[in-house]
Amino acid sequence: MTLPAHAHVQRLLVFLSKHWRALLLLFLGVLLPLLGFVKIAEEVYEKEPFAFEEPLMLAIHAGASTALNDFTRFLSLFGNTAGMLPLTGLLSILLYRIRPRLAYFLLLALGGTVAINTVLKQFFDRPRPAFWTPFLPEPDFSFPSGHAMFASALVSAVVVILWFTRWRLPALICGAAYVLAMMWSRVYIGVHYPTDVTAGALVSVAWVVGLNYVLHVHQILRPALSRPTEQLRKTEDNSPQETSSASVQEVDVVSHRE
Repeated sequence: MTLPAHAHVQRLLVFLSKHWRALLLLFLGVLLPLLGFVKIAEEVYEKEPFAFEEPLMLAIHAGASTALNDFTRFLSLFGNTAGMLPLTGLLSILLYRIRPRLAYFLLLALGGTVAINTVLKQFFDRPRPAFWTPFLPEPDFSFPSGHAMFASALVSAVVVILWFTRWRLPALICGAAYVLAMMWSRVYIGVHYPTDVTAGALVSVAWVVGLNYVLHVHQILRPALSRPTEQLRKTEDNSPQETSSASVQEVDVVSHRE
């Protein structure tokens, strides 16, 4: 029997009403960041200059001061391997004590970010900016920024882990501020173009959110009382078994009486 057209539309609307949050998060967390990264990467691959980058970098550098030099130096040293390795180890140990899967997710998210950054740098081989001499020079390629990628991946992983807790919003706000500060510091020092740090942050968000869609880590710390749908499904699944069990018991009682 063929269903009328309005029945198919109704089914689609029911499906969207059930899954619109997950679909929206997939769009905002994976598809949109990837589109932004691809748009930037296409221009970088074709060696096309971005007209806004040089004047923007020179304007940022014009406000240089000793205090800002010290602040950006701290951020850069904290965001490199010597700073991030101990932090990653500490967070992994703490998360493992809560749930081992959380630690595995963090290590996969950050380890994957390092691997992706290494491959992309070699593929695009974009030279570093040369508008002034940085006080913390970098020897490798420019695109995308490893500091921005790692900072974005770290924050994204923490937000995913805390998604169903009361710490999600504070982690999101503080994490966004940290990522923006790291991005700005790399441009301020003169070792990255603005598009380097932007693309790095975007691709890390897409990677971590996509990884979560595979592992469903954001559900781990979800309070049991906030899962009414899951409880309802379990109840519905168990109800036929309970009914059949009760029926069998009734039959047994009747047979014994006879």
